[in-house]
Amino acid sequence: MASFVLPTAERTSLANKLNDDLDAGVLKLYSGAYDTGSVLVSLNLPAKASNSVANGVLTFGAITQQNATATGTAAYFKMFKTDGTTEVCHGDVSTSGATINLNTTAIVTGGPVLISSAAITVPAGT
Repeated sequence: MASFVLPTAERTSLANKLNDDLDAGVLKLYSGAYDTGSVLVSLNLPAKASNSVANGVLTFGAITQQNATATGTAAYFKMFKTDGTTEVCHGDVSTSGATINLNTTAIVTGGPVLISSAAITVPAGT
């Protein structure tokens, strides 16, 4: 028997809460070690109506491409409420298989940053 389990309905409820909190929020990509890195780019998250939630998974709609404000290797992200300072969540980035997938993790000042997909899965438990 698992030691902690969230039923699908509860996972979906939590994913909907994330969608509410991140409605038109801000996604920032960072270089370096967690919580000591530098911001490479800030992107505006779509309005929650552009996102979908099903079976505990929040899948973001299109995130508009932005130009980087610094050069570095994207190592992690943070998502914030619309104020850009109240953190809601953070996680991994890569070119595939991560929470946030980019066209490249090599970010160059002034270069375009494109999020190819973004989804948050509320875990079922252990």
